[in-house]
Amino acid sequence: RIESLDDPRLEVFRSLKTRNAVRDARLFVAEGATVVERVLRSGLDVQSVLVSDRKFATCEPFLRPDVRVYRLRSELANELVGFDFHCGVMASAVRPAAPKAEQWIPGSGPSLIIAADRVVDPENVGALIRIASAFGADGVIFGKGSADPFSRRVLRVSMANVLFMPIVETVDLPAMLSELSCQRAFHICGTVLDKQAVDLGSFTFPERTVLVFGNEYDGISDAVRHTLTDRLTISMFNGTDSLNVAISAGIFCHQYRAQVSRNSNA
Repeated sequence: RIESLDDPRLEVFRSLKTRNAVRDARLFVAEGATVVERVLRSGLDVQSVLVSDRKFATCEPFLRPDVRVYRLRSELANELVGFDFHCGVMASAVRPAAPKAEQWIPGSGPSLIIAADRVVDPENVGALIRIASAFGADGVIFGKGSADPFSRRVLRVSMANVLFMPIVETVDLPAMLSELSCQRAFHICGTVLDKQAVDLGSFTFPERTVLVFGNEYDGISDAVRHTLTDRLTISMFNGTDSLNVAISAGIFCHQYRAQVSRNSNA
């Protein structure tokens, strides 16, 4: 039990709404009972758990005896984190090391990879990870300028799927895409709003595909466009000019998975 907010062991949970110091410290903070439970069974190095008195009985069954738990009165917890701590439980853990390519990219055969070029909204980043998991992607790559894939909001929106699939952050997305194309036989398919692009409905996906999704405001950058093997778009009606990046990702991933599964069973 912690009775004073001056306790230095609470530092990682302090004023979370106004700072993201944990990213520089190679830690992450997860919130909510479902997400924290998944963190605790993920196999990652969990540093500590913060739980309010109000939520302790709910969380006690999944707390681990080898992980330090800090228990606070609810009003103290609110003051510590800097907002209404209605979720009642948080965990801090060490970020997993970026996996080496050989650990997560199949050497041959079908493979789907999702790449995000400067996707800045944490909810979109979380949704991309959840969609990638749902449709059996082998991993997700985030280029420079994308939101932190281990932020609290991303973890919550992804329902902690970020913990169970390969996540790679790169400062040079064009170089990584070029390597996947030249050395690992992937087709780099960019999702674009372009009248010259191929309509998704008439496109046949190669078995080894990287689906690239761009920034919410200006799409895929010029540098990434130069790496594309194919440019794809979704035909829309009623003057609709675009879709949310997460909705688009769901449509593209479903189309890929339906085609590849059908061809594999043929």
